Amino acid sequence: MMQVLQQQRDEQPPPVQPQPQSNQGAQPQSPRGNPVFREFYRMNPPTFEGQYEPTEASEWLFCMEDMLEDLDCTPVDKVTFATRFFRGWASNWWHGTKEYM
Repeated sequence: MMQVLQQQRDEQPPPVQPQPQSNQGAQPQSPRGNPVFREFYRMNPPTFEGQYEPTEASEWLFCMEDMLEDLDCTPVDKVTFATRFFRGWASNWWHGTKEYM
């Protein structure tokens, strides 16, 4: 997943405008557009708060990789889907990092 993030960062032009902050602590809204994301959303993926415990981060990452493994989508879609479930510190980090990609 880290390789995909780095590849995505290297391939994308700078953002036109910063993305608005998502509602932290709230469940993502019911998906409407992408049928693959709807399928992923129905799997009830866990959220990640950005804990400092490496074990919790690894468990979240392995769980997400298992859920995303069989979906028919691109690696960039997988990153997009997984990061929709960041909350708290993880969400703040992601929004800041995305601005530089």
